Amino acid sequence: MESPRKNKRKPILAILVIAGTAILTAACGGSPSGSPSVKATTGWSSTGPSASGSAATGAGIGFYDGKFGPAGIEKATTWLGSGSIKYAEDFMDATDWSHIESPWQLSNWKGNPYTMVWGIPMLPCGSSSTQCQTNVSDYDQVASGGANSYFKTLAQKLVADGFGTSYIRLGWEFNGSEMGWAICNADGSGLASWAGDFVPAFRNIVTSMRSVSGANFKFVWNPLVSSNVGCPGNNFEKFYPGDSYVDAVGLDVYDGLGQSTSDSARWNDLLNGVNGGHWSPAKPTPINGQSFPGYGLNWTAAFAKEHGKPVSIPEWGLDSTSQNSGGGDDAYFVSHMASWIKANADGPAIFCNYGDGNLPLNIPNYTSAATPDATAAFKTAFSAGA
Repeated sequence: MESPRKNKRKPILAILVIAGTAILTAACGGSPSGSPSVKATTGWSSTGPSASGSAATGAGIGFYDGKFGPAGIEKATTWLGSGSIKYAEDFMDATDWSHIESPWQLSNWKGNPYTMVWGIPMLPCGSSSTQCQTNVSDYDQVASGGANSYFKTLAQKLVADGFGTSYIRLGWEFNGSEMGWAICNADGSGLASWAGDFVPAFRNIVTSMRSVSGANFKFVWNPLVSSNVGCPGNNFEKFYPGDSYVDAVGLDVYDGLGQSTSDSARWNDLLNGVNGGHWSPAKPTPINGQSFPGYGLNWTAAFAKEHGKPVSIPEWGLDSTSQNSGGGDDAYFVSHMASWIKANADGPAIFCNYGDGNLPLNIPNYTSAATPDATAAFKTAFSAGA
């Protein structure tokens, strides 16, 4: 079956008007530039993979590869060394409510040695992909509680198949216009009229899934770094569902910013959540007196610490040079992300090892791409015992 994520990093341009200037930005993939990131309260631990039904807690790396099963990730584990990979990620089919409440992927992953991280659609898209125009009636249904039974059934199936301690990504990358639950207008001009559905929908899904006996899910609140996507008025804090509904604060980070730049400048922009000219669609509220230019890695660490939540990076990866002017074989990005993850992430850090704009690593008998330098940097950072 076609991957639900096939068009994940397909450039979709939104026109943003800021201070009278039209800016084109592509949806992919604080402190002043170069300032240190905020450290999380717990340290990195490269523990081995846990059984699907055991407690899914703590720092660790994982992969998403679009293969709907663990075979490739097991090859990556062999490449990096036993105990190097803790998490595996997959995405539920968004075709309709039936596919959301009864995912066909579960049987493929049952009994695998990794803790699962699931991308669960908040509403159907009419096809397997989660990228679609928002179906407002369905969104309203979720926000009003009318879809609770679907998510309760999903939770029951997850628990029954041994995935009761999975991490659940709800409404990931909501700060844009691509996803079915997006809060920005399709043209990027501002918040959509249905943006108010996001928080009640998130809370209803969490409450429904937690109500199932045996459920111990970890729910991840998960925007995309604001350096390359968003709209005016899209202040992330306004869309935080509340500490009682969130178990980890996540951020998706790719090395494409929609313009050519140097490796070091690109990295500083990702830390600060800004694009060229220090642009961000909205500026965060200061945290404990510290200001942030945009919603980047520095803000994420500070926000998670303020709310007492672990930090997760549910997606990170390499954009090709033709995809959002990415870094290509970007060893600089991989090395710096690895250091940041080890210093700050006490939840899952998932490398997107999937093509169509994103570049996979060169892992023997598994994947092959033109990324020898990035691959070497990744292995140096994350191999067993590193």
